[in-house]
Amino acid sequence: MDLEQQLKDLSQKYSFENTHFKTDEQIPNLEVCLQLQEKHIDTFIEKAGQLNSIVESCANMISIFDTSVSRELLMQTTLRCGDKNKLYIRTTPSMLKLLVETLFD
Repeated sequence: MDLEQQLKDLSQKYSFENTHFKTDEQIPNLEVCLQLQEKHIDTFIEKAGQLNSIVESCANMISIFDTSVSRELLMQTTLRCGDKNKLYIRTTPSMLKLLVETLFD
C-alpha cells in the first residue's frame, strides 16, 4: 500500500484533522505529521511513559516481517510534539501503520 493511501486510511480510522508526510535523505527517511484532536492528545499523554517500549515492540514486530529494514534502523524512530496539536513521527514506511495503531488504539 502506498503512503498516501496508508495515511488516508489511518486518518479515516482515527479521525485525524489533517495528515501529511515527507521523505528525505535522513534516516529514517519518512516524517509524518498528524494533526490531533483532543481525544488523541489525551490518549497520547496516557501512553507517554511507554513510548520507548512501544517503539521497541513495534520495531521487533516489523523486523520479523520486513527483513529489508534492520531493527537498529527501526529503533531510530522518533516522536515529537509541535505547534499546538501536531505529532511528528519520523520512522520507516513499514513501521508507520503499526506504530500509529499502537499509539491510538
